[in-house]
Amino acid sequence: MTASTAWVDGPFQLLETPSATKNVDDHPAHYIANEVAFAHNAMLRGPNAIYLQAPHISATDISDFLFFVASWSAWVVHHYTIEEDKMFPLFESVSGVKSLRQNVEQHHAFSGGLAELNKYATTTSTEGYSGPKVQEMIRSFGSTLRTDLGDEIDTLWAMDSVPANTAGSERLLSIYKQCEAEAGKQDKAIVPPMVLGLCDRTFQGGNDWPKMPLGSAWIVHYMFGRKHRGSWRFLPSDTWRNPKKLYALGE
Repeated sequence: MTASTAWVDGPFQLLETPSATKNVDDHPAHYIANEVAFAHNAMLRGPNAIYLQAPHISATDISDFLFFVASWSAWVVHHYTIEEDKMFPLFESVSGVKSLRQNVEQHHAFSGGLAELNKYATTTSTEGYSGPKVQEMIRSFGSTLRTDLGDEIDTLWAMDSVPANTAGSERLLSIYKQCEAEAGKQDKAIVPPMVLGLCDRTFQGGNDWPKMPLGSAWIVHYMFGRKHRGSWRFLPSDTWRNPKKLYALGE
């Protein structure tokens, strides 16, 4: 494959990263917005991959597929928890940053649907699985989730209202790094292999997000990814972020 994974570019449209459309300088707000845009696209590839494959899951693959659904939804919930409980309040404490309350309110608009999907994925038996039901649940909140993921990038970019090269702008970056470290404490057997498999190194002409030390992807693939490898079959990319054909697309 030489282009973006066309089958996970929808049904929920991916975001243009600021670095592809704007003049990204060294202001921390621009760096943060760009990094979060890459993360949000990984989040969007999740429901796209789930939605497209859900009707085509064979009986022997249901358990692994539901674990993928549960892992993706739990990861997104964790992301929003960090934002609401720590990152956004700390950003707002920096002089010059406007309220992020509207973004938190957007979270509440889809959080119920996201929780329902997670509950379904963690409690449904093989016999009770329904692909159309999974698709229906994703449709119920997917568009609202997509809107929030896009709007949040604009909100973060607008933090450049804090003058560059000041204590305030340095604090913005420090807060983001703290929250990034917090996100990195999640289960290494689940989040690293899943997130890498939701990335696309070819997107918008090529990228190296997330930046990792040399050899890290090998460790993720051969050590962390082994435990739940059956579930990672449904990811749109391999551990090296190379797009691959979706595992379950039907005939």
